[in-house]
Amino acid sequence: MRSGRLFALLLLIGLGVYQTLSSAQEQNAPQPGTKWTDDQIRRAVALARVGRKLTPKSWPGNARVAVCLSFDDDTEAPLLRDGNTSPTALSAADFGAETGTGRILEILDRYETPATFFVTGVDAMLHPAMLAAILKSGRNEIGVHGWIHEYPPALSGEAEEERLLDKAITYLTQVTGKRPAGYRAPSWAFSPYTLDLIKKKRFLYDSSLQAMDEPYEIVSRGENTGIVELAIDWTLTETPYLGAEGHMPSPELLYQLYREEFDGAYEEHTLFVLTLHPYLSGHRAPMHHFNELLSYMKFKPGVWFATGSQIAEFLINNARSNP
Repeated sequence: MRSGRLFALLLLIGLGVYQTLSSAQEQNAPQPGTKWTDDQIRRAVALARVGRKLTPKSWPGNARVAVCLSFDDDTEAPLLRDGNTSPTALSAADFGAETGTGRILEILDRYETPATFFVTGVDAMLHPAMLAAILKSGRNEIGVHGWIHEYPPALSGEAEEERLLDKAITYLTQVTGKRPAGYRAPSWAFSPYTLDLIKKKRFLYDSSLQAMDEPYEIVSRGENTGIVELAIDWTLTETPYLGAEGHMPSPELLYQLYREEFDGAYEEHTLFVLTLHPYLSGHRAPMHHFNELLSYMKFKPGVWFATGSQIAEFLINNARSNP
């Protein structure tokens, strides 16, 4: 009861801060959309839309829910992207490679649970031992997370975005021996060209969009792309809560939220995607609660743990069999 009251209080504080900031931003922000035509509005939203829902009638082994544990293993790349070479800042990011990822892998190995790690080309280059550790068990998957955690909407254009994406694909394929099947946009941000490039590069799935809390096929400009979306959500990552500007200092309350989201996915027989960042969640207190959450999910009947590519492959085959 006491924990519940504290949880509610922290949420109210966070909501109040958010509403204050949002109100100030709205008062000063330009509003070009107020002058758009109906056709301009439709075109603006047509780039990435929800197509077919892909939640199957049953998951492999008649499981009730599929669980994809994913990690955006950002280390120094976002700082180097911005030209930040501060040793103290870089050391805080390096924690993800030197300590956080190892702690996560130890827990995953304890429960023999697979996971998907989205890694930038630069972070893979700087930390070959981290990449080798992720792949050592043979259970985990590496996905593309950009070359240097570039922010796609701010790049100079499609050619520049494609150059960096190709560089990431080539490097990760070379060092892992396997072309990555999954993509997650750096900062979870699409440019007007990102989805076309994902399709052009023949990725099996994306995990950057947030239109549903179940898997779906992406539709672009009214046409099916064939790309599976394993949707994510800012609720199911720790950066808004434990990051530099976070408003929820207690990992216990955060993992209570994760557990209740998992329970909801379990009841709905659909998909639970959790996204964590080793440089944040790899610290001692969050890891204690991550271990408890994984134990809870692992010993609940009817839970299928899989990588993003395993889930996407199953969904594609299931959709073909049940058009």
